[in-house]
Amino acid sequence: MKSFVEFLFSVPAGWVVATVFLMAALETAVVVGIFLPGEITIVLGGVAAAHGKVSFAAVIAAAVAGPIAGDVAGYILGRRYGETVVRRKLGKRRWQRAHAALSHGSGWKIVLARVFPLVRAVLPTTAGAVETPRSRFFAWDLPTAALWGAGSALTGYLAGRDYEQILHWGERFSLVAGALVAIAVAWFLWRAVRRRRSRRASR
Repeated sequence: MKSFVEFLFSVPAGWVVATVFLMAALETAVVVGIFLPGEITIVLGGVAAAHGKVSFAAVIAAAVAGPIAGDVAGYILGRRYGETVVRRKLGKRRWQRAHAALSHGSGWKIVLARVFPLVRAVLPTTAGAVETPRSRFFAWDLPTAALWGAGSALTGYLAGRDYEQILHWGERFSLVAGALVAIAVAWFLWRAVRRRRSRRASR
């Protein structure tokens, strides 16, 4: 991570803006979902702006445009190519749950999924693959993506020279968020098993 920080602080301002945009976009644009440090990159872009390395307005623009572009691309690719891939990755039961949650569930589920690092990378592709209506998905997802990007950049800018501490807490937040997602998945699986057992017992 230190080498990445040194890279951002050593390259021209245009490269910093491009890196912020691309890392945030690619995090959610790839069909199979890859885990890239999009959030950390945006935060560091804000730090670079606080140090006068790059315009803060340019970082904010990239931090907002990148996630939006990535989510739109991920949704389109998921709609076109992702069903087979996502079905294979999730399995039949999780595919059915994802289909129910994204197609008919509360929009707040989309918001929460967009915020968690371990879920964000596959959210747009999965939403496209399960054919979540465009208007519904983007109405919830895109404002969240824009606020997430702007908030991450502002966090880095306000942190200023204490970027090492921000990175430390950012990594800890990602670990905690991942643990919470794992607990939530385990809870839903436990409930599903209990329901199945109760149905069998009632027959």
